[in-house]
Amino acid sequence: MKTKRTLFSIVVSFSVFWLSMILDFNINAYENNIKHQEKNTHIQADNSSLEESDNHDLMDYNYHYGAVATINEKLYSYRINHTDKQTDQDTNDTTTTEDDALSMDEEDSISKTDTTDIIDTTDTENTEPNENQDEEISIYSNIGISIAGSFVNIREEATTDSKIMGKLYKDSAAIILDNVGDWYYIESGSVKGYVKSDYLKTGIPDDELINNYGSHRISVNASGLNVRKEPDSESKKITVVYQNERYPVVEVLDEWVKIDISDDNLVGYVSKEHVELLVDFEKAISKKEEEELLKLQKEEEEKLRKKQAEEKAKKETEIKQRDETDYTEEELKLLACLVHSEAGDQSYEGKLAVANVVLNRMKSKKFPNTMKDVIYQPGQFSVAKNGSLKKQLSNYENYSSKSHKLTIKAAKAALSGENNIGDRLYFHAYKMAVKKGYNKKKNSVKLEDHLFW
Repeated sequence: MKTKRTLFSIVVSFSVFWLSMILDFNINAYENNIKHQEKNTHIQADNSSLEESDNHDLMDYNYHYGAVATINEKLYSYRINHTDKQTDQDTNDTTTTEDDALSMDEEDSISKTDTTDIIDTTDTENTEPNENQDEEISIYSNIGISIAGSFVNIREEATTDSKIMGKLYKDSAAIILDNVGDWYYIESGSVKGYVKSDYLKTGIPDDELINNYGSHRISVNASGLNVRKEPDSESKKITVVYQNERYPVVEVLDEWVKIDISDDNLVGYVSKEHVELLVDFEKAISKKEEEELLKLQKEEEEKLRKKQAEEKAKKETEIKQRDETDYTEEELKLLACLVHSEAGDQSYEGKLAVANVVLNRMKSKKFPNTMKDVIYQPGQFSVAKNGSLKKQLSNYENYSSKSHKLTIKAAKAALSGENNIGDRLYFHAYKMAVKKGYNKKKNSVKLEDHLFW
């Protein structure tokens, strides 16, 4: 009996031992498994750049925020814009008729769907701003405006002794490429070089920069775009502008832009949706460009001077009537021969002007009062001294050409009171007169190849 108890005790002891071993192994395995799962969960979260939330595992994250992989992607909001299609009745394709334009109901439908459908994948629950996200930089942040009294020189090097590359006039803009001490390295127009930083104003807010120093233009994005008389799609269409054409802006409204179509002498409105707004700034001028500009300015000034002189001559050489002058046939012959000697190759107006110089002298206290004495006064009419007048007098009876007849007509008209030079007393070949400075006299007037004063 005692032996049986002993054996029973041994069996029980061994059973308990093995049972405890088995239970301990399972517990350790279970704990290790739990730890392994926790470790795996932590690794996945790190790989996804997620911070583990209290009482949340990876499945909870995905449930609330979507697939983990999208959290690291940069999110965009963008507009679908069909500018290459006719989306409302203010776009016009030259291959269609006006009946092809969309109705207002169709426009409203499109405006609420296709053209204003915003695709935004921004996480709506995770609304906290990202401190590491870069701030948006203005496209005008590197633009400086010249504040020089008139202009500032752009130098080849950052020194006032270096070559001048161009000029940046007041209120003109430059792109700042680099900062070298108290100089800026800039680009403006076709010029690159250095200007003193004291003469450039920087850090100007966009609105101030555009409004104070810029000018707007538009570039048409649609294949054809109607221009309206008023900012209303029901307003009268006055013309059509086409893709990539550019026009100055008169005014920018919420949904419309008023543009100047100078070639057609028209001003009208186009839909802002189908144009791109451009901003222009005044730019620097290079030394070569300045030389060309000065040359063009001189040419324009010369054209203007000539035009003004012609207008003055036209006004001041208009034929006006004055009292007749009594004359004999011999005086008519003498006057006609003098005129032909001095202005035989001139027009009727040129011949008439020379004849009136003789008559003006006869009326002036500065000269003799007879035609013969005026014409033969020493040092006055060179043709009277060099034999040209004498030759014409001997040939007067043979005056038969068109020029001869025109000379006689002009002489008779002057004696009859036709006057186209006022009270001017002198005349000279134009080039010689200019050389001597007679053209600077206040009453000087050019008439063909002669200057009268």
